[in-house]
Amino acid sequence: MKYISLISDEFKAKILDFLYEDELFNVFLIHFIENQIEDIGELYIEESNGRINNILHMKFDGNSYFTSFFTKNEKGYAEIAKQLQILGYNRVLLAGKRKEVSKILSYLGKEVTSIPDIYYKFDVNRNCRQTIHPDITYRIATYRQEDMNKISEYMIDFFEPTNEQEIADITDEKKLVEDIKVGVYFIEYKGQVIGMARYSGKTKNYIDITTVYIDPHYRGKGFGKKLMSYMIDRIISDNKIPVIQTSLLNIIARKTYESLGFIKQDDYSFEFIS
Repeated sequence: MKYISLISDEFKAKILDFLYEDELFNVFLIHFIENQIEDIGELYIEESNGRINNILHMKFDGNSYFTSFFTKNEKGYAEIAKQLQILGYNRVLLAGKRKEVSKILSYLGKEVTSIPDIYYKFDVNRNCRQTIHPDITYRIATYRQEDMNKISEYMIDFFEPTNEQEIADITDEKKLVEDIKVGVYFIEYKGQVIGMARYSGKTKNYIDITTVYIDPHYRGKGFGKKLMSYMIDRIISDNKIPVIQTSLLNIIARKTYESLGFIKQDDYSFEFIS
């Protein structure tokens, strides 16, 4: 596979045509190609006869090298595994359909060990509009220091870093600015921020919701469901469809998402391979 350092408009269009063949599961990577090409991370592509066959993308997100991929044939999984071996990075988090992650791991001589995630898509035929509560408000996060501090606090609690370097990476100001640019939203109760959710990617038809977090003092009171309802309303109003992933073992989140109208599309994996 070839490392791509410069991407012309023509080649960008070619990459996107390939990725849009499975738009639903390529939201994160499509978002970076369309919106953050200047800070895309590392992109590796294999071509033959002028056609793209395989794509591997890696970007350090403050916690790990978040790694996504796309191929349409068995040989592609072997090529992607080979490239990962060549790079030899630590803390590589491979994300994708569980059966496809399993194929890549098999070429690396490994097995999937993570608990499966479920990849959900919202059923747009569901009416999810929530009732207005006078004490609950929502707002988009800003670049003000107080908002940046709150996002950092929630990120630390959500990702549970184990050392000072991981904390510094997660709360890096440049990364937080990128997150806010894509979309970070707060839920407030009686004027106090008590939780957040954010977008991890946008495409022509989908927006991926991630890092849904409620302050521990306010959990179990329905705030998470209200925040998700708000996020769904925003996305639907933009004429897009929400998607989200959660662990098979996160029964509370699964029940919440399914009650709101999310439907399972496939098993998904976030697998640390090194």
